[in-house]
Amino acid sequence: MSTSLLSFLNPRHRRFWLFAPFFGLAALTLIYFAIWQFIGGQIRDGLIENGVAWEHQSTAGFPARLSLEIDKMTWQGDGVSWATDKVSMTVMPFNDDHAILDFIGPHQLTYSGQPMRLAHQGHMVSFVGDLDGLLRMSMDAKQPQLSAKIKNRQITLDAETIDVQMRRQGDDTARYDAALTSSNLIVNGDTKIGRLNALVNFDLKLLTEADPDALIGQRISIEKLNLQRDKLTLAGRGRLRLGASGFFNGSLDLNFVNLEALVDTLEEFGLSDRRDRKKLLFIAGLSTAFKGGTQDRINLDLEFRKGKAYLGNIKLGAAPRWRP
Repeated sequence: MSTSLLSFLNPRHRRFWLFAPFFGLAALTLIYFAIWQFIGGQIRDGLIENGVAWEHQSTAGFPARLSLEIDKMTWQGDGVSWATDKVSMTVMPFNDDHAILDFIGPHQLTYSGQPMRLAHQGHMVSFVGDLDGLLRMSMDAKQPQLSAKIKNRQITLDAETIDVQMRRQGDDTARYDAALTSSNLIVNGDTKIGRLNALVNFDLKLLTEADPDALIGQRISIEKLNLQRDKLTLAGRGRLRLGASGFFNGSLDLNFVNLEALVDTLEEFGLSDRRDRKKLLFIAGLSTAFKGGTQDRINLDLEFRKGKAYLGNIKLGAAPRWRP
C-alpha cells in the first residue's frame, strides 16, 4: 500500500471524513451480501435435508429479496415422488419463514404407484411457517388440468381457476382449515361440475401420508359446501370418514334448488340409475313435503354407509371411493 493511500486513510487527514460514509456503506454492503449468501445456503441445505434435488440452481434478487431459480426440481418420499421443470422460490432475507413459489412448468407426480400430471398456465404458492411447521398456505392456479391413471381408468379434471387458502386450526398443529374456490370445473372433458366453494377441516396427514392404510379412519369436516351447476344450486355441510373398505362413510346435509337438476347430476356421476328416476323423484318429493319444503327448495341428507349412497331413505348406487 502506497504512502499516500496510508496517509489518506488516516482519520486525521482533512479529506478522510468526506469519504468515510462511502467506506462505511461499502462495508455494510459486503456484510449484508455475506448474510444474504449465508441465508441462501441455509435454504438450499434445508431443501436437501428434506429430500429435494435439482440439476441446476442459481441465486438472484440481491439486495431486496432472495430468489432461488431451480431447474429440474425433484422430491422423493415414501411412496410419493414429484418433479417439475422450473421453480422460482423467493424469500425476504430477514423473513425466511415466508416463501413464495412460482412454478413455471407442469408437475409430474406419482402417488402409491399411480402417475399423475398437473399442467397449468400459472401456478403460485405462498407458505408461512413457524417452529411447529406450516402455519398457513395460499395457492392460485390458472387453467389447471390434472390427468391421472388410477388402475386402468384415465381421469382428467380441468378448471378455469382454482384458489386454496389453508391455515392451522388454533393450537392443534395437526389439523387445518382450508377454503377452496374453483370455477368451470369439468371432469373427463364433458362432465361439468360448475362453480364450487368449500370450507373443510382435516388432518395435514391427508396431504403428507403416502401409505393409504395409515389414512383409514381420518375425518374430514365439511363446514360449508356451495355448488352452482347449470340449473342446480346446492348448499351443504357434514362429516366424512375414510373407511377401511376404501369407501367414504358419513353424511352431508344438503339444501338445494331444483330436484330434477339434482337427479340429473346424480345420474351423470353414477350415483343413481336412470331406471330409478321416476321413483327417486316421487319419493324425494314426498320426503320434502313431509319436511315442509317445496319442489323448488329441498332439504335431504346424502349418506354414505357400507359402500352405498343414500339420498334420504332412497338407496342410490355405490358410495364414492377415496382409495383406488
